[in-house]
Amino acid sequence: MNQQHFNAVFNRLTERRREVLLKLLANEKDEAIANFLHIQKSTVRKHREEICKLFGLNNEFPDERRSKLPELISLFAKYKPELLNQNTSEFPQTENFSEDKTISENPDFVGREDAIAHLNNLVKEGAKVILIHAEGGIGKTTLATKWFELQGLECLELRVGSTPQNLNSVEDWVRIKLINYFKVNPEQNFITMLEQLKIQLKTRKIGVLIDNLEPALINGAFVEPDNSYYVELLTVLAHQSVQSVTLLTSRELLHEPDVIKLKNFQSYHLQELKDDAWEDYFASRNIIIDTDALHEMNRVYGGNALAMSLLSPEILRESQGNLKVYWQDNRDDILRHLTLEKLVQRQFNKLQRDNPQAYKLLCRLGCYRYQYIPVIHEKGVICLLWDEPNERKKPRFLRDLKDRALVKFSKEGYYLYEFIREEAIERLKLTNDWEKSHTEAGKFLSTLIFKNYQTISPKITCTKVNDTQEQIYLNIENAETAVKQEMNKQETFALEVVYHAMEFYEAGCFEELRKEPRLLDNAFFQTVRNMIFEYIYCYSDLGIVLYKLALTTHRLGIIDEREGKLIENKKKFEYCQRGFKVSQGFFQTALVIATRVKEDKLMINVLLSLACCYYFRGISLHELGIVSHQIIKNNESKEAFEESQVNLEKALKIFTNLSFEQQMKEVEQAISSLKISEQSCSTFIARFLI
Repeated sequence: MNQQHFNAVFNRLTERRREVLLKLLANEKDEAIANFLHIQKSTVRKHREEICKLFGLNNEFPDERRSKLPELISLFAKYKPELLNQNTSEFPQTENFSEDKTISENPDFVGREDAIAHLNNLVKEGAKVILIHAEGGIGKTTLATKWFELQGLECLELRVGSTPQNLNSVEDWVRIKLINYFKVNPEQNFITMLEQLKIQLKTRKIGVLIDNLEPALINGAFVEPDNSYYVELLTVLAHQSVQSVTLLTSRELLHEPDVIKLKNFQSYHLQELKDDAWEDYFASRNIIIDTDALHEMNRVYGGNALAMSLLSPEILRESQGNLKVYWQDNRDDILRHLTLEKLVQRQFNKLQRDNPQAYKLLCRLGCYRYQYIPVIHEKGVICLLWDEPNERKKPRFLRDLKDRALVKFSKEGYYLYEFIREEAIERLKLTNDWEKSHTEAGKFLSTLIFKNYQTISPKITCTKVNDTQEQIYLNIENAETAVKQEMNKQETFALEVVYHAMEFYEAGCFEELRKEPRLLDNAFFQTVRNMIFEYIYCYSDLGIVLYKLALTTHRLGIIDEREGKLIENKKKFEYCQRGFKVSQGFFQTALVIATRVKEDKLMINVLLSLACCYYFRGISLHELGIVSHQIIKNNESKEAFEESQVNLEKALKIFTNLSFEQQMKEVEQAISSLKISEQSCSTFIARFLI
């Protein structure tokens, strides 16, 4: 990064990011920064990550956890050393900061510093007419009016109308503005009136807002007979000689050739609001922030600004300002607010009128979940257009959805925001396409399983050595490299097929799905079912083997201690604890899969094994604390016992729901024994302290 690039990035930083940055450069910790700025510690971390990304300091691998802060400090030591180690929260003022500060002080206008800067750059580069494009409710009109306000421009607004049948006359608008605003007697001919308007705009710097343009558009083209009027007006507004700036807002992209070719016409896609903007907005309303709930809400509503503003008073009124409580109570009814529901419905209705095939595709896309597989490859979208005979047209309908911002996309694929998907599902259920859509989607998901096929068992290298104990050490080390907490692609795709089938057959859990009569002879589903069982059993068995290896190593360590072999003793106890940790990792992966398919019996088995693992780890640490007189080990032992009890109680709760009386008694006895062990551990600690 050179000095020019550095300065450009630095000057575009938002007010909040500049505050966080200066604190970081002063070597302040995340917790201190969070307390000073009255934000969550996790929000500070997110700001830090985004700042590093903006300055090109990305980790080579997405899951790499190494901090980039030292590199960020080195970068500032090179280009702005005066900012290092300052104990202040204010940056030296520059000409670019005044607008940002004005924005940040307005609690109703958050998270749009980058958008304002982008519009500024477009105008500096010569743009006279800018189309702000995004889905409904994202904040296009708010951004446009705020930009005019920041520029100190008077704004002339052209109200387009609400439907193609009641569009306002462009000719009448020009005539009225010439008379009432410019005090000019208009000519009768429309083209001549536009020349009069151009003369006025050459000498007067004003703003023009053409808001909610989409009623005047059908598939990106102006509706007749108003098309020529809009084209002629925009041609004048985009002329090089005028001093005005025109902002158009629209849910649809404009594809009129005579407008697109204009030299001074630009389009700008407005992104959704990020988590930190929602947090700032809610915090300004004295809402108690919960980071996890806020992140999930922002994801579900796609960072929609209207949703943010509508939900805010509801959170205060219904949940006393507690975001976590509100979301727990309402996460299953995300379109409960009538305004949001109407907003989504109108977008669907317009698409249905203008482009029936694209509308059908949007509804059918509701059959995907976008959860564990967050994006769908283009092939998975195109397969839902089974009734379109022209193969060349199929990608165009997907493009039509992109142009209306109804489907989101990244380089990996396409997805729907949850509140769009909810409407898509409801409409899909009213058609004859419900079963066919799920069938085609299921076929596509099945191809992903086999394309990403890999050995189910984690690869654990077994190098043979003569020394038995060294062999155990090697097994534990190799298992450490194989253990993971996240599922691989094949496991993810298999689970997605199960969820897909559960939703289609309205099954509440995996067990119900397996009993579905229509699936009993389905070879593909039986394969997926066997894969799910194999995953869980595989990880559970690996966990059992590892904690048994750890127990063996622990017992040998006790013998070494009694024989005075302190070095051997220390090594064995180290590997013992590593073995328990790896074992817990395998059990956790098995539990994740069993939980996600809602398979109670499998969950019980894994929870019991996990409880045993924690229990034996607690015993091991307890004995180690006795022989080594280490308070730390005994405290860790107590924590292990507590974890064991938590997992046993989870299993007991499931047993209670299933009414397995004999098994319930066994688990209750195990919990009782566990409490005795925990009490003995606590008693020892108390005696040692005395």
